[in-house]
Amino acid sequence: MRNNLRALLNHNTPELPSELIERLALQSSPKAHEFRTNAWQQAQNLPFPDKKDEAWRRISLDALLQTPLNLFTAERRTDADSDRIPAKKAAVYAGCLYSSPSGSHLALDPKLAQSGLVLCDYNEAEKKNPDFIAQYSGKIVPPTDGKFAAAALGLAEYGLVLRVPRSLRAEQPLYARLDAGTSGSAAFSHSLIHLEAGASAVLVLDYRSSSAKGSAKNRLHLGVLEVKLEAGAELTLVELQQFTPDVWNITHERAALEGNARLHWVYGALGANLSKNFIEASLRGAGAETKMHGLFFASGQQVFDLDTQQDHLAAHTTSDLLYKGAAAGSARTIWEGMIYVAPEAMQTDGYQTNRNLMLSEAAEMNALPGLEILADDVRCSHGATIGRLDEDELFYLQTRGIPRAEAEQLVIEGFFGEVIEQVPVESLRAELKKVLNARFTLAVTP
Repeated sequence: MRNNLRALLNHNTPELPSELIERLALQSSPKAHEFRTNAWQQAQNLPFPDKKDEAWRRISLDALLQTPLNLFTAERRTDADSDRIPAKKAAVYAGCLYSSPSGSHLALDPKLAQSGLVLCDYNEAEKKNPDFIAQYSGKIVPPTDGKFAAAALGLAEYGLVLRVPRSLRAEQPLYARLDAGTSGSAAFSHSLIHLEAGASAVLVLDYRSSSAKGSAKNRLHLGVLEVKLEAGAELTLVELQQFTPDVWNITHERAALEGNARLHWVYGALGANLSKNFIEASLRGAGAETKMHGLFFASGQQVFDLDTQQDHLAAHTTSDLLYKGAAAGSARTIWEGMIYVAPEAMQTDGYQTNRNLMLSEAAEMNALPGLEILADDVRCSHGATIGRLDEDELFYLQTRGIPRAEAEQLVIEGFFGEVIEQVPVESLRAELKKVLNARFTLAVTP
């Protein structure tokens, strides 16, 4: 099936595409079929975002909506072959999942599996545990969040499902890689993370795409991530977006925290051509707490638009956000943040900071912090800066015999280091440092 996104989502047909039903065997799961059909209908009925929408007015979707894309063409398979999971990762992580539109691979510590922890591909979960999928799909990110969220919920071909049972503490980290489709295709992912009361886990969620062979055609990824933390649960989520430059990426991501739950969300945006991401922590129970650390580095003609939200919906909740970004070449970045405090959310602490480095004259960076406070017993603050490499710091390093180029690289390392140090996996910290150093070197090379 080949169509552009505007035509696909304007079909006005109540039934899901037959190609998707057949590939994912949705006819054998009535509950999944019903949920997806409802989401699909919302996707067709909701309007496309445009420049009149505040969240979308700084980017253009014209090329994305008009480009023909291959839909539902990959042969769906599930394969126990773990060769797709590198041995180095299997040694570091207690569970590794590889998921893509064409299939999934899984390696999971048998002890964790026996303890009741579930790590699997979304479509496999639909088949094996349809009650769980029906109970939690679309509850944190509902189809009404927007046309693209509804499309991802209705058309999802793959994704991550992580379920950690009550009071289980998974000490060793888990890893999931979600791949976009092939060149010229559209891919739709839906991921669910659910930690029951008192459970804890560390997860690295890595969005990637394989390099296209020959002449690369643009491809699209629409994704939804829903995170539910029950009372007292603790999750460290390291999420990395490392798509190749031919990918358009749009995601709706939200975490809901019940009483005394803890979330540490580290987000990294490095890849894609255009990436528009809604990243929200919803503190719904008293005592809930979230730390949100992020980094982004755009170069060439990349466009990153990150929309973060800290929602305080109960008393005695705490949120602390720090995002750091850099832009080189003619790249554009937009960070727009909001702290919302509901009337009943007394004695809230909310903090929000965004720091940016412009590495070229042609780059454009936008920082838009915001507060909406409807309670009168709170502590909330926000701030944002945009600047260039500090010449005093560079001069100091050069007087110590360090060449200018190396001095610049050291300053960049120091700038992002505060965020990278939040990553709890040592090998991943080292990998991120190498990636950022390589991007900086490429960005400043004449």
